[in-house]
Amino acid sequence: MDIWYEGPSYVVADKPPGMLVHPADAHGTGTLVNVLLQSNRWLAEMEHSYFPGVIHRLRESDRGLVLVAKTDEVAQTLREQHQAGELTFSYRVQLPASIATHKQAPVTVLDHKVYDDGFTVMDIDTPIGDTDRLREEWLGSGVNGAHFVLYQMTVPDRIQPRVIATARRIPLPDIELYTAPPCSVCNGTKDFLRYHGFGYFDHSLTDPDNVETMRQLRGKERGIPVIQWEGKTLVGFDRQQLKSRLQLL
Repeated sequence: MDIWYEGPSYVVADKPPGMLVHPADAHGTGTLVNVLLQSNRWLAEMEHSYFPGVIHRLRESDRGLVLVAKTDEVAQTLREQHQAGELTFSYRVQLPASIATHKQAPVTVLDHKVYDDGFTVMDIDTPIGDTDRLREEWLGSGVNGAHFVLYQMTVPDRIQPRVIATARRIPLPDIELYTAPPCSVCNGTKDFLRYHGFGYFDHSLTDPDNVETMRQLRGKERGIPVIQWEGKTLVGFDRQQLKSRLQLL
């Protein structure tokens, strides 16, 4: 788990998918709150709360930034701001293209791409910081297959002398992948892109036309996958290099 921002008033942690935000009846350890407490941080309401300092929550399967207050006074102020819709949360959402959105939730769509294997990726702004509630109000009940990455939030200046943007929005590029089944490195590349909220167009090398295009892109280099976007080409899966090229560092 990474810390995106920490100041005297609150901490913003990047929760990976598969981690709970705070302890629950069946999960008393291994949560985001547990990790923060084990690092000797003092959080708000530690003496009497099951989820000390937590201002909003993400579903276990979702990834993203979680705002946690360090003092009781800050926790109360942030919760008041959250309830008043003064905090802004920016999500990257991947969902099946067949899902129709509802208009009940206050959602502003900033970017939108439809990919050729039947899914859509959107960037949205909303004052809703709880992904279960956001699913219900924006997509409707019973919707499966939607994945959220909360990549940015803003906190008004009652807490800090300026608006805090804890991460920056990265525009959705047209990422073209040239992959061959079976290929564990290719699958790792796809998992990496999904984890960071990127969509991609997957060109299978079982098609001879794709093989010829791939050879032209990679030139004298060898290896797969071949990743191409905005005139840039990367051969193979180098996690740090791909992070740098996609401006994730």
